[in-house]
Amino acid sequence: MTFDGFSAGTLSFLRELAANNEREWFTENRARFDGELLDRQKAFVDAVGVAFAAVDPRVQCVPAVNRSIFRINRDTRFARDKSPYKTYSDMWFWIGPDRKGAAGYFVRIVPEGIWVGGGAHWLAPEHLARLRAAIIAPATGEELAAMLDGLTAEGYELGDKTLARVPAGFSAESPRAELLKYTAVHAIEKTEPVPPEFAGPEFVDWCMERFLRTKPLVDWLADAIA
Repeated sequence: MTFDGFSAGTLSFLRELAANNEREWFTENRARFDGELLDRQKAFVDAVGVAFAAVDPRVQCVPAVNRSIFRINRDTRFARDKSPYKTYSDMWFWIGPDRKGAAGYFVRIVPEGIWVGGGAHWLAPEHLARLRAAIIAPATGEELAAMLDGLTAEGYELGDKTLARVPAGFSAESPRAELLKYTAVHAIEKTEPVPPEFAGPEFVDWCMERFLRTKPLVDWLADAIA
């Protein structure tokens, strides 16, 4: 299937899902989900794969659920919110064999807009240890700090600074103490409302432009956590 854009129906489905977040409604509207969202996502992932092949063949773009396309179902086992479905849809393009803990590029579709960026969203303990070692090393730490400052100036939001204190074993007097409080590192641009490119094949180029602004960060992370 050739990617020719997402649709108003894509956004309508997500809005209606938010208002009817129950399995019976989803089952009744499964054909809409497949046609307006999932099938279009598969075509989009294929098109992004072609675009990345020209600039970084390491990036994996796999048009399948639980690969580049995240499940719409929520894991409610340990969640207070027991609603069964996400009201947004995520896609992920990663470097290396570990899809979950890799560095890569990210797209989220929400009815109000599009989130696009790059980085690492989850790190296993051994990868987090490597990240922290790179942060405190003078050359690599300064390089990361400069990249994050530049992305912030361009309007990207940074995550995930989840620690209130510098982790054990590191000095609170470190010049990069604040970076040591991050348990993952990513930069996301949130565009609201949904851009007009969303409805056509040019959405691929629109996303690639934003991905590539974060490429130095993704490359730095791929080297740091490998």
